[in-house]
Amino acid sequence: MIFAGTIADIDLLSSFLGPAAYFFSRRTYTHSLVGTAIVIVLAALLVRHLAKNSAPPILTVLWPLAAAATLHIVLDLSQSEGVALLWPFRPVRLAMDWLATIDPWILFILAAGILLPELIRLVSSEIGAKDKTPRGRNGAIVALCVVVFYVGARALLHAGSIAALEPHSYQGESARSAGSFPNALSIFTWRGVVETRSLLCTADVPAGPGKAFDPLTADCLHKPDPSPELDAAQKTSVAEEYLRVIPFPRALVAKTEDGYEVVIRSMRDLVENETHHRIAARILLDSKRAISDQQLIWTSDTHLH
Repeated sequence: MIFAGTIADIDLLSSFLGPAAYFFSRRTYTHSLVGTAIVIVLAALLVRHLAKNSAPPILTVLWPLAAAATLHIVLDLSQSEGVALLWPFRPVRLAMDWLATIDPWILFILAAGILLPELIRLVSSEIGAKDKTPRGRNGAIVALCVVVFYVGARALLHAGSIAALEPHSYQGESARSAGSFPNALSIFTWRGVVETRSLLCTADVPAGPGKAFDPLTADCLHKPDPSPELDAAQKTSVAEEYLRVIPFPRALVAKTEDGYEVVIRSMRDLVENETHHRIAARILLDSKRAISDQQLIWTSDTHLH
């Protein structure tokens, strides 16, 4: 179960091969339905190999392995980075935006599910009481139920934060689309992004009963004006692949000594204040607006913000 529940993250190793390899590998092959089925089969074969002649029936092995591998994908779907669930048939990445990449509350709940029953067991053993249930089972059941309740509450609050963003106008412009991304420490504060005709706005969005959102607190950035440089950059293969995946893109155009530099980033990365393993597209054009270079780069390597 440990192997089946964690091996999908072997795609993290692609970061050592550079941002392009990471972009096309992370949460694609190993996190798809096809990849998950392969992980389950490999884990089952590993069990059969290790157990040898004492291996349990295959169906008995498959159920817990499938549960572990599937739970990994479900939790990643609940985050904002995106999962190519239907790879290789469709490259689109799905993201529910409910959970932070590392959620301290889930870690706390799971740790409590392990440690509290052990503490109770120590106290019970001191007074001579005997617990006939399998060790750790009750704590695991309670912890998993609390995690399910917590994720459900996150989902409801996320929907409420989106509903709070959409009906307002921002500097006189109506919202065309809105997104809300999790705050790792607070389930009642979300990081909102709103796109209008000419603006990209960010704001902290309170969620929950009695909470009201004030659109005047939004920090709005103007989109770049249409230009031949921006049009040329957006038609490159790198930009097209990047824009197919990332939410709420923001383009930045700068004049250089040799021509122009266009950098496209995701507003999600900005509101989450995350640069580690986050990627931007950079396109360089010469003075005649011909493409001289196009590549995916780490956001930490760009000087345009």
